[in-house]
Amino acid sequence: MLPFPRALLGVLLVFLVSAQFTFSEPIQFKDVTATTGIKFVHNSGASGKKYLPETMGSGCAFLDYNNDGWLDLFLVDSPDWPGPKRRKSASKLYRNNQNGTFTDVTQAAGLDIDFYGMGISVADYDNDGNSDIYLSGLGEDKLFRNRGDGRFQDVTKAAGLENPGFGTSSAWFDYNKDGLLDLFVANYVQWTLETDIFCTLDGSGKSYCTPESYKGASPRLYRNLGGGKFRDVSKQSKIYDESNKGLGVLIFDYNNDDWPDIMLANDTQPNKLWENQKDETFSEMGLLAGVAFSEDGVARGAMGIDAEDYDHSGRPSVGIGNFSNEMVTL
Repeated sequence: MLPFPRALLGVLLVFLVSAQFTFSEPIQFKDVTATTGIKFVHNSGASGKKYLPETMGSGCAFLDYNNDGWLDLFLVDSPDWPGPKRRKSASKLYRNNQNGTFTDVTQAAGLDIDFYGMGISVADYDNDGNSDIYLSGLGEDKLFRNRGDGRFQDVTKAAGLENPGFGTSSAWFDYNKDGLLDLFVANYVQWTLETDIFCTLDGSGKSYCTPESYKGASPRLYRNLGGGKFRDVSKQSKIYDESNKGLGVLIFDYNNDDWPDIMLANDTQPNKLWENQKDETFSEMGLLAGVAFSEDGVARGAMGIDAEDYDHSGRPSVGIGNFSNEMVTL
């Protein structure tokens, strides 16, 4: 799938439709983190240099990585920036102990990697019955194949999934209905340590830049060729567009034609809606569909995105969490 308010909007997008339902008892939630054995604190690497990626949050996912029928938990993390006091902070895989507690199995699973992570998506891309992991982030993204013995193997290069840049959210889906899961990856902006821009609010001290300071980056669509191989078909499929600054990804059938479409929540750029043309290409329909801009015709700071039939109309509606002081879009 940010400064604190943005992290909340980007990660949590909840439809509350209490008028549609009645419950005999109110639903209650309890924070059980302390008793579960999950000891995780996200590290942004911030050291006062005000680098743009520090303003982002990170992703997480529930998955049954060992096929025992119990959901395990993966939490994405990032390390410090290069320097003499650099700390390594690895993402964590917690195995469900089936008794309300979890055990950190990151190292045993072969996932103890030094990587500035942003998002995660889980799918069985090779149809072997095991859940595989795709991590997006700064630099080259990572694809980890589940070997089925409790361990994962980095197959990024062998699979042809070297997405360079600033990866954020990603999603698995079979866009051409060939029985193999393909991969869509959102990229944010063209940023590196070497190209970092000095922004200031008071004329002297450095502040965090807004995304308008950087050029956008195109999302990527990778077609699953089978045999563990992928091919970048971003341009052939007509989704390649470097004006995007993507954060949230939604795969849904917006026009009820039984083919999956793609919607991209863009930060300070118009949202995009790519309609599946059923011939391995897409057509961008965001403006015509009324989802590109706010009611005022302004591109918002879109973060998280989801779809649900909240009004029982038989059609999915879209909700988007936007930047601080911007209304949630429904």
